[in-house]
Amino acid sequence: MRLSLLPLFLTAFAAAGLAQNAPAPKLACEGNMATIRLSAVTPTGTMEGLLKAVAAQKDWYHSHGQASHEIYPVRIIVRDEKTRAQTYSDKEVLTYHVRPASDQPEAAHDAGYDAFVKLYRENSDIKQTWNVCLPKSK
Repeated sequence: MRLSLLPLFLTAFAAAGLAQNAPAPKLACEGNMATIRLSAVTPTGTMEGLLKAVAAQKDWYHSHGQASHEIYPVRIIVRDEKTRAQTYSDKEVLTYHVRPASDQPEAAHDAGYDAFVKLYRENSDIKQTWNVCLPKSK
């Protein structure tokens, strides 16, 4: 009896393994999918270096056939509650990577990809990441 159940068990186990490796279905989005990250400048990094990483990431995607990707920094405004003076944070920034709907696969990572990731790592730490569906603009 045990031997007759073995093929059934192995088949079920293999099917479960294949199901775990299947790509997750894409969520419907009536706009553009985007990744938003809150990054903090490291003690040895600079805001200038972080902004260079953002520009290098945008250049990489555009040079690899994905010019529809929008990648940009959003500077955080800090308000002094006593004086109400506003300044841009030199410690944190939001970055947006907007990916319009496309069947085009993402370009393979190469030395240029590694270079912009290195710039990010030298200048910042990711504090929070959100994947969102941005609504279509009117």
